[in-house]
Amino acid sequence: MKNSPRGGVAPTRVPEGAAEPVAEEASEEASREISEPGRQRGPEALPEVPPARERVIEALAGYGPERPATIGTLVEVLGGHPNTTRAHLARLVDDGLVARTAIEAGTRGRPALGHHLTDRGRLVLEALRVSRPVSTDELVTAMAEHLAETSDPEVQARAIGRRWATQLSEPSPGARPMPPVDVVVGLLTTAGFSPQVEPDGQVALRTCPVLSSARAHPGVVCTMHEEMLRATLDRSGAADTEVHLVPFAREGACLVRLSSPAAR
Repeated sequence: MKNSPRGGVAPTRVPEGAAEPVAEEASEEASREISEPGRQRGPEALPEVPPARERVIEALAGYGPERPATIGTLVEVLGGHPNTTRAHLARLVDDGLVARTAIEAGTRGRPALGHHLTDRGRLVLEALRVSRPVSTDELVTAMAEHLAETSDPEVQARAIGRRWATQLSEPSPGARPMPPVDVVVGLLTTAGFSPQVEPDGQVALRTCPVLSSARAHPGVVCTMHEEMLRATLDRSGAADTEVHLVPFAREGACLVRLSSPAAR
């Protein structure tokens, strides 16, 4: 054809006064971004951050690349066992929320590892801080009231407690087994119970994150907490350790009693 370009396709004629056609390049680029793996327009979904790892993120809020936090520093803030904190940090690094760097101490030996939030980690932390329209206590109260009306609330409460344990604690592959009391104290610290080991070996729970619901429905809520501890001991390799939670055992504390097979 006389007026065709080299590619053999005649140009589109635009009538005088009509709007120019939208460039197809922009829409093609948008289509590629949407269809290509890893390239999507719009916001990203918040990752699943269990309460235990959320506390680690909060503890890292004041640290940056120039002054990262070591595991020892975080344990001082969070309590519990270093292996527990180490396992949470590993997951947060895998999720892209925490960066890990070596801290040069100027001495021989393996350098310590420092941790700080990535840009994505700070974004997630900000979202978590403002996305709590319902408090945990109110939610647990509603759940406890529902379970109290079922045919067997204790069975249901124990099932929930075991699921709760998987959110609060994750076994660290290759980590050395910890004494049962350390496992229990670590979990209770993470969950916000301010545990304290007594001289007789009992563990006093000096605070409770869901106190209102526990007072209203101790048979449900405290049963969930007891089963949460039992499931965590099972997963840590201490399945033969018996655990018993005594709600409101004394002024200012509930008590957790542990007994080994030898003691029984």
